[in-house]
Amino acid sequence: MSTKPTTTAETQTQTANEIPDLKTSPATTNADLTAAHRLIADSVAQQRQTAARALIFHPLWLSAMAALIAAVYKALYTTPADLPLIGTTSAGCVMAGLLVVRALTGGYIEEAERVGRREWLFPTPTPSSGTEGASEGEQVVLVTKFGERVIGAVVLRGIAAAAEEKVTGVIRAWTVERRYRGKGVGVELLEEAVGMCREKGWGGPVFDEEHANAKRVLPGWFDGGLERRERWAREVLEGVKKSMK
Repeated sequence: MSTKPTTTAETQTQTANEIPDLKTSPATTNADLTAAHRLIADSVAQQRQTAARALIFHPLWLSAMAALIAAVYKALYTTPADLPLIGTTSAGCVMAGLLVVRALTGGYIEEAERVGRREWLFPTPTPSSGTEGASEGEQVVLVTKFGERVIGAVVLRGIAAAAEEKVTGVIRAWTVERRYRGKGVGVELLEEAVGMCREKGWGGPVFDEEHANAKRVLPGWFDGGLERRERWAREVLEGVKKSMK
């Protein structure tokens, strides 16, 4: 009995059929809301790594560590036999410095825990869907799903500065799972947010000044990397709004 060999075209078709769909839509289930909320909190915690890297490689920090190691050398060196002791002491100083960095950037973990609470996502009594009551400002949580996995999220809230003013869409959070960043997922989320604002007759959207990733725990001169990402995000949003006019 013979079997028909599978052609390359058939193999490619089968592979394409196995790739999950990428879809962006409002979150309608508690599971999607929970996954989106966790993704947002994780993005806040990930800022700790960025802040720690900026602190460790900042000229001020490197100069301080170099001065400390030089002081150790000056205090301990008398003969070449002292070099192993100097090496281990210097290594201990470096480890102590890393512990200081860990402590200084720990505020991002605390902030991630705050953002990860239900009260942050829904400041008013918890609704049954991704949309809050209009009396307190309508809110929509948009998610991008790869198959059944939530890989991106935007929290969009309608806010009016005064009762007679037009409602403006305010983005409280915008994030994509790390492995999917740089692949257009974030831009698609912003496009959906812009489309949602226009559908509802809102102005904007604009980023909330106190969005999920806005807090800084280090002095300003160590926040260059985070501030560049902040400016980049706002530029991307403006680019999306212009392209959709």
